[in-house]
Amino acid sequence: MRTRAAGDYLKNQTNFDTIIDLIPAMAWSTTSDGMLDFANQHFLDFIGMPLANISGENFYRLFHPDDVAHLGAEWQRIMSSKTGKEVEGRLRRADGDYRWCSLRQKPHLDPEGNVLKWYGVVLDIEDRKQAENALMETKSALAASEENLRLIINSLPVLVWSARPDGSADFVNQSWLDYAGLPADQILEWGFLDLYHPDDIPEMVEIWKRDLEHSDHTQLKGRIRGRDGEYRWFYFSGRKLTDANGIVRWFGVNIDIENLQCAENALRESEAALRESEHKLDLIINTIPAMAWSCTPDGQLEYWNKIFIDFVGLMIEDLQGFGFYRVFHPDDVDRMRVSWEQIVATKHPHPVDARIRRFDGEYRWFNLQQSPLLDADGNVVRWYGVVVDIEDRKRAEESLRQSQSDLAHVTRLTTIGELAVSIAHEINQPLMAIVTNAGTCLRWLQDGHTDLRQARQAAERVVHDGHRAGEIVSSIRAMAQRSPVRMERTDFTRALRDVLFLLREELQSRGLQVVTDLTSDPVYVLGDRTQLQQVLLNLIMNSAEAMPPGADALIRVKCTQRPEGEVEVSVSDTGEAIPPAQLDRVFEAFYTTKPDGIGMGLSICRSIVEAHGGRIWATSSHPRGSSFNFTLSSFKDAAIDR
Repeated sequence: MRTRAAGDYLKNQTNFDTIIDLIPAMAWSTTSDGMLDFANQHFLDFIGMPLANISGENFYRLFHPDDVAHLGAEWQRIMSSKTGKEVEGRLRRADGDYRWCSLRQKPHLDPEGNVLKWYGVVLDIEDRKQAENALMETKSALAASEENLRLIINSLPVLVWSARPDGSADFVNQSWLDYAGLPADQILEWGFLDLYHPDDIPEMVEIWKRDLEHSDHTQLKGRIRGRDGEYRWFYFSGRKLTDANGIVRWFGVNIDIENLQCAENALRESEAALRESEHKLDLIINTIPAMAWSCTPDGQLEYWNKIFIDFVGLMIEDLQGFGFYRVFHPDDVDRMRVSWEQIVATKHPHPVDARIRRFDGEYRWFNLQQSPLLDADGNVVRWYGVVVDIEDRKRAEESLRQSQSDLAHVTRLTTIGELAVSIAHEINQPLMAIVTNAGTCLRWLQDGHTDLRQARQAAERVVHDGHRAGEIVSSIRAMAQRSPVRMERTDFTRALRDVLFLLREELQSRGLQVVTDLTSDPVYVLGDRTQLQQVLLNLIMNSAEAMPPGADALIRVKCTQRPEGEVEVSVSDTGEAIPPAQLDRVFEAFYTTKPDGIGMGLSICRSIVEAHGGRIWATSSHPRGSSFNFTLSSFKDAAIDR
C-alpha cells in the first residue's frame, strides 16, 4: 500500500513538473530565506543557463547592474513583510540583451504563519515598457506643443479669438486682453460688442449672423475701442472648423488696419488729384515735339504719345504689348528684341539705335533711350523713354567712316610707295631666279646635252620662284586695293607673317632685326585682315623709323592669348623712348614727332583697333625703347558684314 502511494506521488510530481515547464511563463521558487532552488525550463531557456549557475544568491547575476541594488532591497522588504509584491527590473536574456520583466511572488506559509517557501513568476514586459515610454514621450511632446501653441497665439501681434456656433466668444488671446485693457470675462460671450463702435455694430452683427448661418468663413471691418478709449479700425477674418468629434467652432483674428484705412482715405483723395494731374500731363506729352513712350515692368508697351502714333501711322492698339516690334526694320527686330529683353532683365538702361518705318514706308534711324522708375525696394514700377531721330547723324557717321576708310587706303598706298624700292628688290629676286632657271632648263634640253632630270629640276625651280613672286604681288595687291570692311575669322599670326615677309627687304636694308614671339598654333580673331595688316605695317614701320641702324636695333613682335578671351599684340623697339608727356597724344590726328611726318599713322591705327572692339596704348622704357600694344577679340561668331 505504501509502495503504491509513493508511486502515485512520484507520478503526480512528474506531471506537476511537466506542467510547470510547459506553462508560457518563467516560474521559480526559493527557500524561506530567499535562496533560489528552482526555475522552470522556460526560465532557463530565457536566460540560457542551467539552474546550478543561478541557484542560491547567484540569481542576482541576471539583473542589470543598475537594478541590482534596487531589486535586492525590494526582495529583502518582501521577505521581511511576508507579503508578495510586483517588482520591475531588467533581466539579461540568453543573447545578452536586457529586457524589462515583472517579478511576482507569493509565500507558502505554515499554520503558524511562517514562510515555508516562496513561489513566483517572471513576466517579460519589454514591449509594454516601450509602449509606456513612447506614450510618456508623446504626452510630453503634446504638452510642450500645447505650451508652444499657447505662447505663439499670445505672442501674435493680432487679436486672436474663437467662438461657438451661436457666435458668442469662448476665447481671446493675451493681445486681445492687452488691447482692450479688460479681463477675459468682460470680453467673452457677447461682451466684445460693448467694445465695438456704436455706428458699426448693426452692420457687423448682421454680417456675423449671416456668415454663421450660411457660410464657413467671415470677413468684415469695424472699429474697436482700446484701453485708451480710442477707436481703431480692424479687419476681421474667421473660419468655421469641425473637429474629429463633430464639434463646430469658429476661429479668427482681428488685424489692426488703422494706418491702412487712413492711407486708403488719403489714397482716394489723391487719386482724384492724380487723375487731374494725369490729364494735364497727357496734354503736355502729346503736344511736346518729341516721341515719348512707357512700358510695364516686364517690357510691354502701354503708351506711346500722339507724335509717334502720327509718325508710324498705326493705332495704339496695334502697338500695345509687344506689338511695337512691327515698326522696326526687319533686319533690326531680332537685335532690338534681345537688347530690350536684356535691359528689362538687368534693370539697367542702355540707348539703342534702330530703324523705324514712317507712315509713308520710309525707314529712318532713331535712338531709343529708356529709364526705369523704381520703388523703394529697387523693383521697376514702369519704364519711360523717348525716341530721337538720328537719321542726319547716322549719315554723317557713315560719311566719316567712308572718309576714314579712304584715308586708310591712301595711307596704305603711301606706305607701299615708300617701300617701292624694297618691294621691287623682293620681286626682282624670284624673277631673276626664274630667268636663270629657265635658261638652265633650255640648255639641258639642247641636242647633245639633253638631261631630262636636270631639266625637270630647273623647271620645278621656275615654278617655285613663280609662286613666290605671285605671293609677293598678291600681298601688295591686298594692301593696295580698296575693298569693303569684312569682319570675319582671321588667322592673325599668318597675317603678321605676311606683313613681315613684305617688309623683310626694307628692314634688312635698315640694319634692323625682327624677333617674333608667337604661339605654334594659329590665333584666330574677329576682324578685317587688310585693316589688321595695316595696323601691323604702321606700327612696325613706326618702330623702324625710330631706330638708327646698329647691332642693338631690335624690333620685337609678341602675340599672347589672354584669359579673358582677348588677344594682346605688342610691337616694341629699342629706339629712342617716347617722352611720358607725349604717350597720351601720339594717337591724336595730325600729331607727330617726326620732322617729315603728317601724324595720321597712329591715329588710323587707333580708329581701326577701336572699330574692332579693342583698345590701343603706348608705353615707354625711358630713356630707350617704346612699346605699342593693342587688343583684339578672339573669334567667337560667324563673319559679320559691316
